[in-house]
Amino acid sequence: MKWIRWWWFLFLIPVAAGLLRLHFDTEVLDLLPADVSAVQGLKIYQSHFSSARELIITVQAPDAAAAENAARSIAGQLRLQTNLVSSVTWQPPWEEYPRQTAALVAYLWLNQPPSTFTQLAQKLSETNLPNLLAGTRDQLATSLSPNQIARLSYDPLGLTQLPRQSGLPDFSSDRELFASSNGTFRVLFVRSRSSLENYRVATDWLRAVEKIAATAAPRGAEIHFTGRPAFVDEMSGAMKHDITFSIVATSGIIAVLFWLAHRRVKPMLWLLTLLALILATTLALGGLLFGAVNVISMGFAAILLGLAVDYAVVHYQEALAHPDWTIPEIRRDIAPAIFWAAITTMSAFLVLNFGGLPGLGQLGSLVAVGVGLAALVMIFAYLPPLFPHRMARPADAPPMAPADISSEPPFRTRRKIAVAATAALLFSCAAILCAGLPKLDPTANALQLRNSPATASLDSIQTNLNQPAQPLQLVIAGPDDAAVARKLDAIQPVLETAVSNRVLAGFNSPDSIWPRPSFEQTNRRVALQILARRKAIAAAVLANGFSRDSLGLTEKVFDTWQRAAAATNVFVPSNSLCNWIFQKVAARGANQVFAAAYLYPSASATDVSIRQLKSQLPRDGVWLSSWALLGQTVLKAVKSNLWKLLVPMVVLVLLSLWFAFRRFTEIALSLCALFLGGLCLLAVMRIFDWRWNLLNLMALPLVLGTGVDYGIFMQLALRRHGGDLRDAYRSVGRALLLCGGTAMAGFTSLGFSTNMGMSSLGRVCAVGIGGNMVIAVLLLPFWWKTFNPNPPPRSTRRDLSPRPNGPPNPPRIYSGWVWRLALLLASMVPAGLSRMLATFAAAASWRLARRRRQIVLQNLLPIVDGDHRAARRRARLLFSQFAIKMADLLRFEAGATQKKWFTGWQGWEHFHAAHDRGKGVLLVTPHLGNWEFGGAFLADHGFKLLVLTQPEPDPRLTALRQASRSRRGVETLVVGHHDAFAFVEVIKRLEAGAVVALLVDRPPAHAVVNVTLFGRDFPASIAAAELARASGCAILPCCILHGPDGYQAQVLPEIVYDRAAIGHRQERIQLTQRILQVFEPIIRKNAEQWYHFVPVWPRKTP
Repeated sequence: MKWIRWWWFLFLIPVAAGLLRLHFDTEVLDLLPADVSAVQGLKIYQSHFSSARELIITVQAPDAAAAENAARSIAGQLRLQTNLVSSVTWQPPWEEYPRQTAALVAYLWLNQPPSTFTQLAQKLSETNLPNLLAGTRDQLATSLSPNQIARLSYDPLGLTQLPRQSGLPDFSSDRELFASSNGTFRVLFVRSRSSLENYRVATDWLRAVEKIAATAAPRGAEIHFTGRPAFVDEMSGAMKHDITFSIVATSGIIAVLFWLAHRRVKPMLWLLTLLALILATTLALGGLLFGAVNVISMGFAAILLGLAVDYAVVHYQEALAHPDWTIPEIRRDIAPAIFWAAITTMSAFLVLNFGGLPGLGQLGSLVAVGVGLAALVMIFAYLPPLFPHRMARPADAPPMAPADISSEPPFRTRRKIAVAATAALLFSCAAILCAGLPKLDPTANALQLRNSPATASLDSIQTNLNQPAQPLQLVIAGPDDAAVARKLDAIQPVLETAVSNRVLAGFNSPDSIWPRPSFEQTNRRVALQILARRKAIAAAVLANGFSRDSLGLTEKVFDTWQRAAAATNVFVPSNSLCNWIFQKVAARGANQVFAAAYLYPSASATDVSIRQLKSQLPRDGVWLSSWALLGQTVLKAVKSNLWKLLVPMVVLVLLSLWFAFRRFTEIALSLCALFLGGLCLLAVMRIFDWRWNLLNLMALPLVLGTGVDYGIFMQLALRRHGGDLRDAYRSVGRALLLCGGTAMAGFTSLGFSTNMGMSSLGRVCAVGIGGNMVIAVLLLPFWWKTFNPNPPPRSTRRDLSPRPNGPPNPPRIYSGWVWRLALLLASMVPAGLSRMLATFAAAASWRLARRRRQIVLQNLLPIVDGDHRAARRRARLLFSQFAIKMADLLRFEAGATQKKWFTGWQGWEHFHAAHDRGKGVLLVTPHLGNWEFGGAFLADHGFKLLVLTQPEPDPRLTALRQASRSRRGVETLVVGHHDAFAFVEVIKRLEAGAVVALLVDRPPAHAVVNVTLFGRDFPASIAAAELARASGCAILPCCILHGPDGYQAQVLPEIVYDRAAIGHRQERIQLTQRILQVFEPIIRKNAEQWYHFVPVWPRKTP
């Protein structure tokens, strides 16, 4: 077993690499299809406008003063933490930094249309300025508005009265964004100093801020947190909770169910150990394949645990049900069912990659990898430590007798019960579903967390600040400011029309504050003209009765224009107030500029009207999105991709059922069981008002793929036990109940997931798989027995020893469609690559095909005089040489030229001498080298060859190979068992001088004679001697061997015989002995090319 340990250590390399590469992704939008416009828009918005560094703190207090004091205190303490926080905003920036409003006003004037800015210059001209100041004095004298009086006193020139200010915040409403109308609720915006590059850093930062805020908040103030850092913290916490709870809960349920079923500690602990190893290895391989594992994919743990345990439980139950079987016998008996069950399960999860949801696709891939790994581990590693004494049958053990046929309760009585139960299920489901099928949830709620404090805090902000319903985010992108400005101009009339049509209640667009490079360039020149009269304007203001303080805003506006005039690029002021405003509506990427507008749908807006509005917007670089719109858009994409899941899944299920059963009746019964299970699932969903959503729609292929396993296991068990219901239940049925229970446990644990979609997916899968399991174990056997009233008798263990007079049945891989597929691949793959792949396949076969390896070793031991080390070395070379031979043969039969493959042809003169006599030539060869090439070589040199061969396992493969030889000028005659007419035809051909080729070392049963080869009895073909007796042909031994430079053909001297003497059978046997003896030294020298993968030496009788 050294090679097994070596392979395990080699396997640790990708596992270690995966663990180093593994990290977790808490971004919900990464779970959704990247090609959906709404997803793209939300990703851009969250990346550029919903800062990952900004935390929102809400403060609720009994009165307004307490809330204000609490907000001020928290902000003050956080601002002291300069290594932790870069900024804290707890009140409107224009109120906290009133002097900075002048820079914003100056910037907005510079970005007005030149005609508008020219009008301002005209108002400030020497002629018109007195009238402007007189008008301001009149307004101050007559106004009754305190706000207007305060503004005019501070702004006598009216610079704050911008023509386009729809995008500006209302400076008079200081509570609009930061406090409720009664002042008892306040909001703080906290920006981190670091980038919070991953969820661990974000969580640590949030904990530090929470601690400071809790200390600074006075008693009675209630604080909560929301924003990206809070959501990232919740997602990471939910991910840890889900994986921990699902693993612990599922493992506990598995342990309890196993204990209740078997009452044994050692197998239970060994099972849990292997499950832990499988889980950890799968996660590591997931890291190797994907790098980042998302929050949804972590649900794979519970699913994998529930599925992986099936293979161990079925094995263990089979071992208990057959205590006189060895572990290899059990493995060979149950492995086909496990193989096809694993294939269907892996297929069910892999097709999730076609569903359009990357998150669930990754979940499916992880489960598929884990299921494949679990099948291998449980098949080869679970039973040996539990039954070490059953690894081999003792030499003196008596043959295993067939199992006793125990008496069963009357079948008819139980069948009536099964029929009644089936009818009851059908009618009950039909009655429930008459009221309607389960409904569909079109929202994106499936992506949210259950009981999310961050979401609750966000909702409280919306409620307390009287904000409209969740707006639609309109994201506009362009290569520069001018391109975005043009798109904003094109979008503005569309939005205004939508408001007039009552599709929108309103919108906030950055159109009025967006940089306009062309406007700014023109207005700078006009601004310089205004600045040239700066002193005269100030003197005029003072002369009209205004104080020096009233010029504060004006002077700062003029200073900003002065700086803008000196700038070489687009001028955008930078201060706390401007930065806060621009961060909400503008962002700059590496190669693009982004703007954000906020649309508020009206109460009468419908999905159709929103889609019409979206169709009227520019298509290039414009995204309309929101969480509400996201659900509908993604659901539409998922529904459109659903056929990509179901069609492959149905095809794969049908193929798996066909390869597992190859009987229409059993395939139909499996499909009926799945149909009834599906009806039960729909009925349960209807009863409990469960709805389909974005995630649990994926349960359809999962239930279809995993549920079919139980039908495969149960019906194959019924076959093995000759339709004995009790024995089938005892060996497999009980195991399936335990398997179904553990699978349900795995999915049920997902029902407690903090993610709403994963929770619904777990519930639906648990019910669907549970229904399939109950139907397969309790009802399907009676259906099977009804349609198979006289099944074949039960089988005992398979007799794997070779037959002394002929080879065992060939493997199923030799079929027409497999060969045709291999020919297609061989025609496309270069020769060097095909040989390299063949070498890798040979190495894998040497490691994995233990039984075949042992057969080859036993075949070679007599050749190397019993030297096990030499036999092992040459057997390993044989696997490699055979793979190269098959690669070359496939390329040869696919049409590749063979002229360069021959590097030598020895003994050609023997062939010419025999052929010139005109009595026919019989070329005899063992399964040594690549004998197929010789026929084409002879045909190329003008000699037609007739090849005698036995039929292939698949008639289609026989026809395929006949056609391939025919294209090379080689005729094939398929000789069946006791085919006298074919034998007569060959004799006629030889008498006419034909060249015939025949293999002598693997004969059909009717042509076997025992000769001596390497000192051992060997079953050889007497056909060559028989043909020589009947036709008098020349017998030429030959072979074609592969060497370092290519293939070398060798024709040995003719074997001379006395035709009259071989009229006696004993003489013909002696002639056969002489033929085999000729090949003995060649086989000894080239044993690694003597291709026998079935036992060739008869069993020694005791």
